[in-house]
Amino acid sequence: METMDFSKSLKELYSAKRKAAEVTAGPGTFLAVESRGRPGGEEFQRAIEALYSVAYTLKFTCKAEGTLNFKVNKLECLYFSDPGKTAMDDWQWRLLVRIPDEVAVKDVAATKKSLRQKKGLDASAVKRIRWKEGRSVQVMHVGPYDDVGKTYEELGRYAAQNGLDVQGPAHEIYISDPRRTAPEKLKTIVRLGVKKGSGGRCRCC
Repeated sequence: METMDFSKSLKELYSAKRKAAEVTAGPGTFLAVESRGRPGGEEFQRAIEALYSVAYTLKFTCKAEGTLNFKVNKLECLYFSDPGKTAMDDWQWRLLVRIPDEVAVKDVAATKKSLRQKKGLDASAVKRIRWKEGRSVQVMHVGPYDDVGKTYEELGRYAAQNGLDVQGPAHEIYISDPRRTAPEKLKTIVRLGVKKGSGGRCRCC
């Protein structure tokens, strides 16, 4: 049974260059936890634990049943708060892990029930969602997470220069494992949804 690997089948969405570029992200199926709090804080970490517990249990269950064989994908996060107006402790976010479309709502529900009964883990916050990001611009950020603001500014300039308006939440895909990677070498794909600007003209003109 072939292993499904989104980093290969959707390479344009899970790899990026150091230079900003446009991509189109079609609809996909994700495990998601939506909450608020400081990125990297306790609530954030609990959400990651729940997400990956469900994802890996689904993976092993599907493989054992002979229905699917997939590689657990990279952690992603959507940020809905304006950093300039909202205290970091109140940031609203949605953590995501992409899963095959074939994984049904009932499969996720059964997995959460099993985790609660066998391991005492409450994964009730984990939902199966469908989401389409659409037209976007992205770039590879290399360095500490605290410096990612400059990368968003770079994407904003790229969008404006190409007659595009930024829309939707800020999107980060964490390529590196921060437990094993020095801060200056961390790789994060930074993405922003865009649409054609008014009149198709660059806002800087």
